[in-house]
Amino acid sequence: MKKKVIIVGGGASGLVCAIRLKQVAPDIKITILEKSDRVGKKILKTGNGRCNLSNYDMRPDYYNRPGFLRQCLERRDVNDIITFFSGIGLLTKSNHASRVYPYSETAASVLDILRRQLDFYNIEVICDAMVTGIIKKDKFTVTFNNAEMEADYVVLACGSKAQAETNGYELAANLGHEIIPTRPGLVPLRTTESLKSLRGLRVKCRASVANKGKLVYREEGEILFKDQGISGILTLNLSRHAVPGSEIIIDFLSNADRDAVVKIIENRPKPDVLLGILPKMVALEVGRKIDKFTVENILTALGNYKLTVAGTYGFGLAQITLGGVDVDEINADFSSKLVPGLYIIGELLDIDGACGGYNLHFAWTSGLIAAESLGFEKK
Repeated sequence: MKKKVIIVGGGASGLVCAIRLKQVAPDIKITILEKSDRVGKKILKTGNGRCNLSNYDMRPDYYNRPGFLRQCLERRDVNDIITFFSGIGLLTKSNHASRVYPYSETAASVLDILRRQLDFYNIEVICDAMVTGIIKKDKFTVTFNNAEMEADYVVLACGSKAQAETNGYELAANLGHEIIPTRPGLVPLRTTESLKSLRGLRVKCRASVANKGKLVYREEGEILFKDQGISGILTLNLSRHAVPGSEIIIDFLSNADRDAVVKIIENRPKPDVLLGILPKMVALEVGRKIDKFTVENILTALGNYKLTVAGTYGFGLAQITLGGVDVDEINADFSSKLVPGLYIIGELLDIDGACGGYNLHFAWTSGLIAAESLGFEKK
């Protein structure tokens, strides 16, 4: 009798898992249960609609659980992801920052290719299917929309709370898995300071996160100011390490010739000296924090502009979720250590990476590895 696999969730990890599983084990019966009205909707939002698939600079320390990620990245690197997508008809390219994108630079191309494979392999997809229960006896019984379906194996690929709703954490918890508390990740930060005068301005800088006076993270990039906070890719990466009360310390001179800056300040140690260094409104804001315009005070203000984190802009603007199913309870092939036949992949797990294709890379990778474990070992 043919084995039956139910994949709960038709996002990035679930779609790749289903397609790869059919590639390695064509006789396995697969049903995807997707709570939305169509699969892959969140893929369309990734990379600002460009879908940053992966990154050639792929290292475990870009993730929160480098030990667990190391075993994954040893099995699936960026070239494996490119090979998979090339094999199903997607042309890719990389930019100067080592990020990998579809050649069309549209996320829709990625989703179109994945959906075409679902049709090619005749994979059953049931949308608007809200899974409310999973019970494991001899087989799994999955309840959705007041109906039941049996399966030999279940893959939880339910996604996270970021820009979406999911009961995946509840389903995993009901099956005995520990859930690490969740919070928004890769998300704009709210500040206690009002920044209305800087709204819409972008600055390139180095920024650090300090928690209780201890430096915990530092990176260079671009910050976008909002009414009551900051955004931009740099801020999103800072947000993975920031909590309410954290200090964001901005160094506006990280890419400047310091000797040249000192010369300019020495020639005119007055408030308007900042107008030649920073955008006007940023210069005025920094100037307000200087009591006496000495060279030392001006340099300190430019290199240590501080903001206090009040919180985040929430799951609605978050790209990922921090927390999730504890990976200590997950095997290297993404099977559950607690429930035989259960696999958990993608965003539902307590794995989060930096901006730059790292989170999608993990989604693809977990889907591929789980599929090959199911397909090769459990035909």
